[in-house]
Amino acid sequence: MVILEQQVNPYDLLSSLDQQYLSNKSALQVVNKEKVGISVVQVDVGDVSFAVKVGVAVETILYKQPQILPRSHDWALGMIEVRGEVLPVIDFSILSNHTPSIVNKNSRLMIIRYEQLVFALLVSNVSAVSYVSEIHEGPHNGLDTFSWSKTDTDKWVNIQGKKIYLFDFKELLSQTNFLTLTY
Repeated sequence: MVILEQQVNPYDLLSSLDQQYLSNKSALQVVNKEKVGISVVQVDVGDVSFAVKVGVAVETILYKQPQILPRSHDWALGMIEVRGEVLPVIDFSILSNHTPSIVNKNSRLMIIRYEQLVFALLVSNVSAVSYVSEIHEGPHNGLDTFSWSKTDTDKWVNIQGKKIYLFDFKELLSQTNFLTLTY
């Protein structure tokens, strides 16, 4: 018994594929728009909310009691060991001149890596990853004044219609009192 192969005209095949693409083009554009931008997570520290770029915020772990460092800054809670690496634990709420964070069952430690800086940040809430189209700089109507130590920040992102400050690590690195803890 001989089976005859069906000949397919390549032009008809390409035309069929073009029609499939055109019929699904709008759905493909919607998916592309969703994923374009900068990936950030929204972090709550005490009564302060801010955004951190994904990649800088490496991971979030369960809170573990840090080993206290004598004669350190009040915002330096101590040191922890994570997979053989010793990291300082920072309460950003104190560093930004707010009331100290309350440690409870929801507390987590977010591991931050930025250039040579590595530390654990005490947080009370971390959102899912959001994609923002841009980082805004300058006037920020609707945002309270936000500063840490001697530095003010003017960078913010729009997450689901809400303006949130972006944690700028370049400004944090310029503060010598922060670097004395980590090195």
